[in-house]
Amino acid sequence: MPSSRIHFAFAAGALCAALVLLPACASKTRPAAAPAASAPAPSAPAPAASPAAAPRPPAPAPLLGHLTRDQIRAYASWQPLSAAPYALDAPAIAAIKARANGLTVLAIVATWCPDSRREVPRFFAIMDEAGISESNVIMVGVDRTKKDPEGLTEKWGITRVPTFVFFRDGQEAGRFVERTPAGATLEGEIARVLAPKQ
Repeated sequence: MPSSRIHFAFAAGALCAALVLLPACASKTRPAAAPAASAPAPSAPAPAASPAAAPRPPAPAPLLGHLTRDQIRAYASWQPLSAAPYALDAPAIAAIKARANGLTVLAIVATWCPDSRREVPRFFAIMDEAGISESNVIMVGVDRTKKDPEGLTEKWGITRVPTFVFFRDGQEAGRFVERTPAGATLEGEIARVLAPKQ
């Protein structure tokens, strides 16, 4: 009989161990250890709530199609540019003024473009100083694909902005494209474009 008691005690012990381990296996975790009798561990501080990043305001829609100088100046992100001083190159202005008679300009610009933001306010200052009337300038705004509603960019082969195309007697005299070279001025480049061809 002693051997059957040992066998029974062993079976009962195995059953109890299985019942204790059953919940731990089901949850795929180890059974929790009994807490120590010492002082409770301090709880970790709750993470501080980080302030939600303020959403960036949407960029204003680009100005498209025929534009006036006042529309460009009123465009929100361009307003500070009209007040920025620009020191003009006097000899270049004199050369432009001497050739301004009968001149018309097609100005293709983009209100989203950094090169346009830099060059267009300078172009306005050059117009004023050289006596080029706004009525002799056709200014057209394009989208980010450099297209305009009338298809002028395709007609004149314009792929970069800004582009200023200068016409005399209906014929293209030359153009300025995108940005002034290092060490040059916009008015100097325009004077060069308008200089009589050798």
